[in-house]
Amino acid sequence: MPGSRWQLLPVRLLLIILILVGAQATKAETAYTAALSAPDTSDFPYLTAYLDVHDPEGAFVHGLKPQDVSLLENDLQIPVSVLEEQKPGVQFVIAITPGESFSIRDGLGVSRYEYLLQDLLAGTWVNQGSGLDDFSLLTLGGPQLIHTSDPNALRSALEEYLPDGTSTTPNLEVLASALQVASDPPRLPGTERAILFITPPQNKDVSLGLQSIITSANQQNIHVFVWMVSSQDVFDTPEAELLRNMANQTRASFFAFSSDEPVPDLESLLEPLRYIYQLGYTSQITTTGTQNVVAQVNVGSEQIATEPQSFELDLQSPAPILLNPPDEIIRTFQNQSTPGIPDADADLVPTEQAINIRVTFPDGYDRPLTRTSLYIDDTLYSENTSPPYDKFIWDIQPYTQDGTHILKVSAIDSMGMLGTSGDSTVRIIVPRRAQGIMVAFSQNKPLLVGIIAFISVFLIILGLILGGRIRPKPHPGQVKVGVDSTQKTRPVVHRQGINPATVPVTQRVNRNSMPVLKSTVTLKGRKKWLPWIKQKEEPVPALAYLVPLKGTDEPTLPAPLPIVAEDTSIGRDPLQAVVVINNPSIENLHARIHREGSSFLITDAGSVAGTWVNFNLVPPSGIQLEHADIIHIGQVGFRFKLTSPEHLRTVVVTPLDDEH
Repeated sequence: MPGSRWQLLPVRLLLIILILVGAQATKAETAYTAALSAPDTSDFPYLTAYLDVHDPEGAFVHGLKPQDVSLLENDLQIPVSVLEEQKPGVQFVIAITPGESFSIRDGLGVSRYEYLLQDLLAGTWVNQGSGLDDFSLLTLGGPQLIHTSDPNALRSALEEYLPDGTSTTPNLEVLASALQVASDPPRLPGTERAILFITPPQNKDVSLGLQSIITSANQQNIHVFVWMVSSQDVFDTPEAELLRNMANQTRASFFAFSSDEPVPDLESLLEPLRYIYQLGYTSQITTTGTQNVVAQVNVGSEQIATEPQSFELDLQSPAPILLNPPDEIIRTFQNQSTPGIPDADADLVPTEQAINIRVTFPDGYDRPLTRTSLYIDDTLYSENTSPPYDKFIWDIQPYTQDGTHILKVSAIDSMGMLGTSGDSTVRIIVPRRAQGIMVAFSQNKPLLVGIIAFISVFLIILGLILGGRIRPKPHPGQVKVGVDSTQKTRPVVHRQGINPATVPVTQRVNRNSMPVLKSTVTLKGRKKWLPWIKQKEEPVPALAYLVPLKGTDEPTLPAPLPIVAEDTSIGRDPLQAVVVINNPSIENLHARIHREGSSFLITDAGSVAGTWVNFNLVPPSGIQLEHADIIHIGQVGFRFKLTSPEHLRTVVVTPLDDEH
């Protein structure tokens, strides 16, 4: 006996705790109650939830306004924008667990359960129209009825069920099954759910199971009404107190029936549960993870706070993407008269490119945008601060040379969250504009035909002159000896004191005594009597050279570059530089070498890599070059050599300090 007493001690302690909790719940029944469902986040940041408010008698509190309710979302107070009263009905499950107390009969032979069933079926709930509520009936033998909206179907199922409690030990098996059925998704959102548990007194060893059911019911906002069928001497026992505590903790009621008590009308249980408030508000959540919300309800002078509702929210930044960006944009010359040869005044087209984007939300919560931005080569190009946010116009008129450009976009949503797209590469291809005579030819075909005809005639005449068939008119330095076409012209004698008659070369010569000349005349001889032919210009000798320094990957030394002009420009662009060096470290116009007589001055043209002489940076005023100086244009090295060097630059050696 002492051992069994100690074994029952934990059970008794648990019963005491449950009784105390039940007492607190009973005390709470005298005040207003409110319950808030977990918010629906499908339309985030606009959230909706259901609010259930009851007075101390258990009746639903009607007529609340949005200003009567406020929310604490993560301790931040937020007003309710919408509060609507709705009547979705009740998802109601009757769970019957038979026991010996069901079969106790009176002097008329009527059992307690039969009296209970008779009064239950006499309630006004049966007269309610079909489709308002959802009914189910579960017994120890299994489901008798599942999810019907017809009250008469529930009535028939109750009439057909005959419990056999003579050999049945009361347990929570049917109640656990009813909890699963009641938690099924309702036909209408916001529908409240309730269970009517008709049972004999339960044994004390079911206390742990009852506490688990209470926790699950509260998590799903399911009310558990308890009707206990037993004799009156059991109404105040700890076994009855366990059931009363379960009803109180799930915001329901407890009723004990011995056959003499009036049975409550089911309509009194269902009517307060048929109503619900749906509220809506704009969330201020900006972080992902677990969130908490509490509703504060003002009813007259009463303020009710619901239990906190926790819910998960996975927020992610918007994801903008470029829609089918072009890999290449090929600009062409507009209105060109000859295909492939642009006119001198032709315009490049296209002048702009539409950039379309799409912004998605990986978290599934679509929300308004406040800004989208377009970046070109990592520089902000354009912004949209008002709709439409999905289109930009890229002005490509400034791009007159081939080049590759990097495009990306960013988007900021109404919550201030920033998302950026990946990089997209776009290559702009621009044809080179034709210059000089080719442009003139393409613009004027008759001119081209005339020039070709002129050149043809000129070549024919030149051939006749060279063949001796046509002799040009002598210039003023020449005189003709006679009218005979076979006689040659000769120079006029200007020396004074000489009689032309005594000069042998001026005397008449007998034609018959002259030797016969060959018909072929050398070009050198022709130049003597064709003074209009321009003499070939001799090349200007170079006074200095730029001798490239041999690199480690070059098998041979490159050819020296002569410096012949007074101003020699060096760079990578053939349109700006005389000496063209194709190297990424060299600017389009990098440096200049200016010659004055035999002295040379090198200056930098504002390059990034700079120009260096003997490993010293060239200042803006320039440096005078001397023979054998080493020059670096960017990363390309040369040795400056004079054709006729006079002296070498004096080498200055700076000694190190003793401290070093």
